[in-house]
Amino acid sequence: MPDQHDVLWEWSVFWHSDQLQSCLPATSSAGIENLQGRWRCFFDALPDGAEFLDLGTGNGGLATQAVAASQTRARPFSIHGVDLADIDPASFVSSADSLLAGVEFYARTSMEALPFDDGHFDAVASQYAIEYSDMSKSLPEALRVLKSGGAFCFLLHADDGVLKQRCFLQEEQAQVILDSALFMATEDMLRCLVSAEVVNTPDSIAAAEQAIATLKRVFDELEAQFTHDEDRSLVDNLFAAIRSLPDLRRSHGIDRLIAMAQDIQNLLHAQARRLAAMQKAALNDSAAKELVDRLEDHGATAVLLELATTGEEAHAVGYWLSGEKAVRT
Repeated sequence: MPDQHDVLWEWSVFWHSDQLQSCLPATSSAGIENLQGRWRCFFDALPDGAEFLDLGTGNGGLATQAVAASQTRARPFSIHGVDLADIDPASFVSSADSLLAGVEFYARTSMEALPFDDGHFDAVASQYAIEYSDMSKSLPEALRVLKSGGAFCFLLHADDGVLKQRCFLQEEQAQVILDSALFMATEDMLRCLVSAEVVNTPDSIAAAEQAIATLKRVFDELEAQFTHDEDRSLVDNLFAAIRSLPDLRRSHGIDRLIAMAQDIQNLLHAQARRLAAMQKAALNDSAAKELVDRLEDHGATAVLLELATTGEEAHAVGYWLSGEKAVRT
């Protein structure tokens, strides 16, 4: 697992998993299709053989959509993805061979100081990413590496959007679980259960039964707190992971089981930090409109700020910020 002293530990942990996306409205297939449709239009407008840069690429969720568009062209796109976290999609994404073949990834690469020549790319984009950076530096950098007339499109978190609301709820859920006795009770249960099977004395069996009862009580208390939560995906996935550990004792020793429990706890810590960062990155209307002026000041033209929604439900999931680099005459 990545080093917890790393300032981007929570993101490195997340991207060291079989995940392509981090922020899409997972509860709404229509919402995902609405966003993907907008990206298809963006990529369809690019010329054959276009050079494309994905800022804050993570494991390549947006890059895969560029790949799909590229496959229809006489000359494929040249697709590049940068991220400040310790990314390595080929090692963690099970579909990397088919979806991400040919994408060039740059880990530990800052959006504020891109390692590319001026005017290198036909298009630059990001999906819930550039707003995490220092945009007083990353926006000018994005325009610097764009060709004259090149296109940009950024999907940004909105302060009043449904994704921020979901992040707020899940961060609260994560903190409740981290503050509870769940992980301590889980480790005690695992030790007592394995000991009872090895020693098989009345005292060891009684201790195991008590540890199981304690863990059940902790689960019941937590379940009662989350009963009315609209989104329980974080809670249900975490509880399933914890409950799967006892069944693994047939193939793993106690040290490995404890390490797995601690990994789950560390992942939850990382998730809580990531959820807090998402909320902090979200923009209100005033901040989003300021970006239009900032881009125009740095040579952007036809800049358009639009609300991104889930489609028919019309729930806000962010802002679309798009435009072009002015053509030099």
